[in-house]
Amino acid sequence: MSPPDQLQNLIGELTASVQAFHERFGLVGPSTQEELISRIPIQDEEVRELHQAILNEPPDHVAAEAVDVLYVAIGTLLRLEPGLAEAALLEVIQKNAAKTWDTHHINAAGKVVRRDRGKSEQAAP
Repeated sequence: MSPPDQLQNLIGELTASVQAFHERFGLVGPSTQEELISRIPIQDEEVRELHQAILNEPPDHVAAEAVDVLYVAIGTLLRLEPGLAEAALLEVIQKNAAKTWDTHHINAAGKVVRRDRGKSEQAAP
């Protein structure tokens, strides 16, 4: 199996792991706005830890912290109504698949943004 295929399979396994974690701790059924808001500090903490790892740690720690960020983000998606999460995933996949060098470029901050075609430059998610 090629490395990208293996990574894709492992991300699928990570999603199953997050679902099992949620079930183990009773995070099942419809989520509330309060629950979703309570996840933001958890995600923020993981992003800060990733930032610190990038600045101060070896690549294996950076990878571990990046997976922690993904774990929490997947958990948030899994707490949403499945149809909404699926629609959002498909929309983001389709929007990003449509971006090309003709329509977008990488700005000075390293972000892919829409090319200025007489309009103000807009950030591309």
